[in-house]
Order: sequence, then C-alpha cells, then structure tokens
Amino acid sequence: MFRRSLAIHPARHLAAVAAVAAVVIGACNAAPPAAPALTDPKEILTKAVVSVKDVKTLEFTGAFTGSVSAPQLGAIDLSTVKMTGALDIPNKKAKFALDAPSFLGTKIDALLLDQTAYYKVSGPFAVSLHASADKYTKVPLPSGSSDPVSQITDVTKLTADTTAQLDKLPEAPVKQADEKCGSQDCYHVTIKMTAAEMQQLSPSSTVDGDVSVDIWTRKSDYRPAKLALSATTSQLGTFGISLDLNYDVSVAVDAPPADQVVTP
Repeated sequence: MFRRSLAIHPARHLAAVAAVAAVVIGACNAAPPAAPALTDPKEILTKAVVSVKDVKTLEFTGAFTGSVSAPQLGAIDLSTVKMTGALDIPNKKAKFALDAPSFLGTKIDALLLDQTAYYKVSGPFAVSLHASADKYTKVPLPSGSSDPVSQITDVTKLTADTTAQLDKLPEAPVKQADEKCGSQDCYHVTIKMTAAEMQQLSPSSTVDGDVSVDIWTRKSDYRPAKLALSATTSQLGTFGISLDLNYDVSVAVDAPPADQVVTP
C-alpha cells in the first residue's frame, strides 16, 4: 500500500522534499543577525580598542588643517602637509612618510623592519637627527625593547589603560549621530576638553586651549575608521589633523639597497 502511494503521488513527495531543501538552504544563506546598536559612547570606544587585537595590516592617510605659529617662522600653513603610513603587524614592518612643504620643505621617509629603522629627512630636522635627504640612515633599535608595531598588540593592557583614562575624563564622551565612513556604517564619538580639564587629567599638560577628539568606528567590527583632532590655542593657533584608516591591505616594506644606506 505504501509503495502504491509513492507511485500514485510522486509529485506530492517531490514537492515536500523541495520545500524542506528550500528551508535548509535558506537557513544556511541567511545573514547573521545584526549586532545590537550601541548607545553608550564608552562602550563604543572600548570595543574599538578591543578590535585592534584582530588587525594584521593597516594603512593610514593623514590631512591637516589650519596653521600653527612657530618662533621666528610666524604662521605655518598646515593645509599642504600630507602624511601616509602602513603597518604589517605579524611581520613587524612599518613605513611612514610626511611631506610638509610649508615647513621649510620638511620631508620624512621612514621604514621599520623588526629591530631596525631606516629614515631619511630633509628640512630643519635633518641635522639634529643626523639624517640625510638622499640616503637612508640605518639605526638598530635597542635589543629587547618593544618596538612601536608590537606595542599595539598588547590589547589587554591597552584596554585596561583606555578604560581607566575614560573614567578619568572630566567630561564624559558624547555619542554623535551615526555616519557613513565610505561604504561603512559608523558610530561617531566626541571627546572635548579645555586646557584646565587637561591639566586636571595630567598636571604636566602645557596645552593652553581647547581640544576636541572625534572617533568614528565601523559598526561591522568596531574598528576605528577615522580619527580627528582639532585644537584652538592662544600660543600655537587653531589647527587640526584627521586620519583615515584602511584594514587588511597588502603592505610591502623592504630594506633599502645597500648603496642607499648610511650609518650615523
């Protein structure tokens, strides 16, 4: 009788199998549930710090605004200053470049490969750094010291320090309206401090004006997508800097050819 039923209603059974398959496939392809929206700015900043532990490579670009006053030089326009850099954390490699034509033609190119740094500098800092504008100066880093790349992988310490500093802020961070960071949806948090508040936080602070720090973090993984700092001071002037961050990129950092290297 059972076999007869199968023979008589093959379409019905095929339809049932197809329905089950559709449910299974749909469950496999369904997007994971979105993380609950965050509203606490301290939690957003803490998650941003914790997200650093998963970063393998990143690159950043920096832009400046405003001007600063320097003794005997007057106001220096920062709008032409550009900064770029990249990190390969597992391989302990990094590169950095600063081009500041408005500051007496200052230009810096630096490379870091494990325990060795290479840099060439043009402009007013070249003499004090014993650097050349044409060739890289090679400097070994102190044996056993923590290099700048490995320091950011100490997430436990970084998280604890960040939490402690956030709790000490005279004014709590403020969550702004969510924004787009390129194609990413981002949280936006602002931290503001006056000169008096900064001195309260750090008695050694010599900042004589108001400072605002803005952090944009990606909702998808909480990684910082953009950082910005602006300051209005009586001595230095009004200026700002912003950094755009990009992750999981290809980073190529190689030692310069031997004929392009000098030692101090």
